[in-house]
Amino acid sequence: MKPAGWPRYMIAKPLRSGQAGYYWNARKSDIDGGFKLQREALGKDYGQACARAEPLNAQLDGWREGRHDVPSLDASPRFGSVDWWIESYYRSPAFQKLKDRTKPSYRYQLSLLADIETRTGGRLGALPVRSITPAAVDKIYQALRGGEDGTKLRRANITIDIAKKAWTVVQRTHAQQFVLLNPFVGLTRIRSTSVIQHTTRAEAFALSDAIRSYGHPHLAIVPLVCFEWLQRPENVLAGHLSWTDYRPPERPNHVKIVHHKTGIVVWHPLEAAGERFYPELEQNLEELEKLAVAIVVTPGERGPTRPYSFSYAKRIVREAKRAAGLPEHVTMTACRHGGMTELGDAELTEAGCHEPVWPPLARGCARLRQKD
Repeated sequence: MKPAGWPRYMIAKPLRSGQAGYYWNARKSDIDGGFKLQREALGKDYGQACARAEPLNAQLDGWREGRHDVPSLDASPRFGSVDWWIESYYRSPAFQKLKDRTKPSYRYQLSLLADIETRTGGRLGALPVRSITPAAVDKIYQALRGGEDGTKLRRANITIDIAKKAWTVVQRTHAQQFVLLNPFVGLTRIRSTSVIQHTTRAEAFALSDAIRSYGHPHLAIVPLVCFEWLQRPENVLAGHLSWTDYRPPERPNHVKIVHHKTGIVVWHPLEAAGERFYPELEQNLEELEKLAVAIVVTPGERGPTRPYSFSYAKRIVREAKRAAGLPEHVTMTACRHGGMTELGDAELTEAGCHEPVWPPLARGCARLRQKD
């Protein structure tokens, strides 16, 4: 039961530290109707969270009454904080011109920074942005990689790159709120020298089976698509593989592969002379219920079906993998590397495999030749 005086649209979520984090969360119907504010972090102090929720509810009430001019972010109580800086970047033209598939990744990486716990038990996001000095960035970088000997180097380096860009964008228009120099510039970073261990075909299919058994049949397709069709998992998860791409009436023997990194679109052959190249993958596809246009969507047990966020999908895959006793190196990304390794062993190239006008170069055809 919520205590008396609990503000409207304020929710509480458990944090890793064991404390509760409070958020203000607008209704989906209001967001769909054009209300610009969505979720706002209110901190871990209940009293402060209630106080911060009041002006947000007032903005929503005013918008509902027809005063659709949501007050400027600069007039909010968070003005000058790290949360304000990050939200200002989200509302900037520089962020808006990013591709839709890129924006969730940027939001996730910056949320990692904002949610770092400070020595006093608060969030970094609540601190003044002027407190982010080069010395502070050194500590932030250490926290992002998981401690002094942490191994999450790639995640930490990506977050620093995005933060450096966000700082430059917002500092240009609000110089008085920032220290003179961009503290993220010049940081000495650690580069990983490890090579991603690729999966075998058996491991890719075992991971798919584990995810399906965990209650996510559509997500279970991702390891197979990554291995067989060499697609990046983030692209498949973002909904860029749809049912209309798979054996459409105008191309009943092909699947459309979009290389989002290069913008190249090819139609990849699925069979020759009536024999399928990827019978196991296609059998799994044909057993799926078509819940949306995108093939890979959530089961819909907690609301409407929708594409998976990359972080949520990784968590489900990690839990399913461990429950099935699979090795730690078996990931969606490693499945793609495994497919590319198999491709190299067959003396084919990725471009050749997706060559739209010469189907015999497809890896599936190579397998048929090996059977012969």
